[in-house]
Amino acid sequence: MLTDERKIRKFYLILAAISLLSIGITWLVLFLTQPVLTEPAMTVWTATIPKAQYQDKININTATIEELTYAEGIGPSTAQKIYDFLQQNGPITAISELDAINGIGEKRIEALEKIFYAA
Repeated sequence: MLTDERKIRKFYLILAAISLLSIGITWLVLFLTQPVLTEPAMTVWTATIPKAQYQDKININTATIEELTYAEGIGPSTAQKIYDFLQQNGPITAISELDAINGIGEKRIEALEKIFYAA
């Protein structure tokens, strides 16, 4: 018969073996289920990168009033003027066309060009 001390040692040995086995199986499953990027997938990804000059900029023709206020010096009332101008006159092709709006000068045009593009 096994003594109590031997039973306890056997129990902990079995517990440690089960723990190591479960960790090993978990690692193996995670390692084997990682997606593999093939060369064509990488080519498709690089082909869909937006043009550098418009990266992280917002199209002013589709911007909301809230988005228009992101520009420095453009508050809610000026944003509303820009929005109304675009709604009445249609899309613009250059941010500088907004100088037709009362209260928008060179400094505000420069601030808008940092965040927006016209297309």
